[in-house]
Amino acid sequence: MKANPFLVLDTQFFALDFKNKLLASVENLDAQLDGLLVRSENFQAIHLLLTRFLKAITCIYIDPPYNTDSSAILYKNDYRHSSWLSLLFTRCESGRELLADDGIMCAAIDDTEFPQFQLMLNNLFGEKNILSIAAVRANPAGRSTPTGFSVAHDYAIFAGRTEQATVGRLERSEKQLARYDEKDDKGAFEWVNFRKHGGIGASRKARPRMYYPFYVSVGKVRVPKIEWVEAKKEWQILEPHKGGEQVVWPINAEGEAKRWKWGVDSVRENLADFCSRPDQGGKLGVYFKSRMNEQGTLPLTWWDKKEYSATEYGTNLLTDIFGKVGLFSFPKSIHLVEDCLKASSFTDEGIVVDFFGGSGTTAHATININRADDGSRKYILVDLESYFDTVLKPRVQKVIYSKDWEGGKPVSREGSSHMFKYIRLESYEDTLNNLELKPRAKEQEELLTESKEFREDYMLRYMLDVESRGSASLLSAERFDDPFGYRLKIATGSVGETKPVAVDLVETFNWLLGLRVKHIEVIRGFTVVQGKNPQDENVLVIWRNTKEKSNADLDDFFKKQQYNTLDQEFDLIYVNGDNNLENLRRPDQSWKVRLTENEFQKLMFDTQDV
Repeated sequence: MKANPFLVLDTQFFALDFKNKLLASVENLDAQLDGLLVRSENFQAIHLLLTRFLKAITCIYIDPPYNTDSSAILYKNDYRHSSWLSLLFTRCESGRELLADDGIMCAAIDDTEFPQFQLMLNNLFGEKNILSIAAVRANPAGRSTPTGFSVAHDYAIFAGRTEQATVGRLERSEKQLARYDEKDDKGAFEWVNFRKHGGIGASRKARPRMYYPFYVSVGKVRVPKIEWVEAKKEWQILEPHKGGEQVVWPINAEGEAKRWKWGVDSVRENLADFCSRPDQGGKLGVYFKSRMNEQGTLPLTWWDKKEYSATEYGTNLLTDIFGKVGLFSFPKSIHLVEDCLKASSFTDEGIVVDFFGGSGTTAHATININRADDGSRKYILVDLESYFDTVLKPRVQKVIYSKDWEGGKPVSREGSSHMFKYIRLESYEDTLNNLELKPRAKEQEELLTESKEFREDYMLRYMLDVESRGSASLLSAERFDDPFGYRLKIATGSVGETKPVAVDLVETFNWLLGLRVKHIEVIRGFTVVQGKNPQDENVLVIWRNTKEKSNADLDDFFKKQQYNTLDQEFDLIYVNGDNNLENLRRPDQSWKVRLTENEFQKLMFDTQDV
């Protein structure tokens, strides 16, 4: 792969005109994106993602807080297990709907909540769809406990969305690769005894057609002429062996009649891959060339690679990337997450979601896997904490620029051509900060004489519905007159302080529609978005400042862009502000015009009700 000679650029720091021109130069914008980072409470983020990615996600990987003192989360009461489980259940239940029918969720967990978490996944996915539970040696040095044991493991639980889910394969270890120490024109192989060894299906009785003779001499084998006798359920030999040949049956050292691994016809078709050689007992046996499966090996349930150490390949890796210690507690080993994704069948062009994004290991692992095989896998990470801006996003930027870091500095120029988007969703606290109550004196005076129940009902219904009307949080229709000037007061981090921040209504509307954006461009003061919605309809969205662009300007723009011709085929057209676009439709066209602000309000309620 060629080195990346370019710096990683963040369009946040460029002028609006430059950003608009840059976005306009990218065709199939969403398809070109390699990743998405969402700063948000994860339950809210999952519900927003459902509109766009319902049953479209290849795999989910999560490493939630383990509900221990070292990874504590806030609780509203003392019922720690039930509070933790409720938090995980709501997220996993909604997240499951993102998975494709053959999708897999992999969750990391330790002994503290393992029994409860396993039962929860059994309930969500069905017990038959729990593919496996792998014990991972993530802390080789061990962690002391009050019981006197030193804990060195945690778990990775793999659950399939449906029975269609299949486990992916992992790369072979050096020890496994060393076994394939011979090569021919087909590749590497090892000689393996052709006799079936263990299990109920290995006996002659289980597969009588696979109990037949080989005629062997030193180094050579052949299957004699034989004929199946159905009445006796055995093969009849039709020719004697030649001088120097021995007859070999699939009988083990204990004298038990076993069977061969293949049927007669398959052996004859691949006879060049067979030979005779002494077995462990010194007798001539039948051996065949066992070749490596190019896709790798099936994962075991015990994962003990030294590269799974969270300290060495998680904490120390972050220190190398940032040059600082203690930026994030308990990051997973990058190699462990890579293997979890591979075992979850994270194939090329797949999408992984991690709604406990943490330090960004899942995004880093995706980038590494793509580097190794030139793949096009994508990631979506969600997190709410401040380390989103200090660790998660910067980590992605750094590993795009260089594969290797030490002391916070790149030590190679092996970078990646990569584009990711990051967004922030309005939080519950943001909503409260932007509520503006306009009390009505007469009603409040009368309120003092009413009962407590009536006053509480007033607070929840009348006060929030009437007295907060017009607040920025509630996004009234008037705010769509200038959709580019919408602001919310966002907390700065200092107690009680907020600052006005621009809200991207264009991007928000795309997400509410579930739009797969193909092109976005600012043309003569109109912002134009083209894409497809979840119903696979062609959609056109036109945004304008209605105080600057009248309906006559809109009509003129619409005709000049030839949106009303057969060359531009749209099923739905959205525009903000009252308009006359319906009048420009030809009799042979069927597109419909919808008012953006009406659809916006409807979609917001639909998203909340998912």
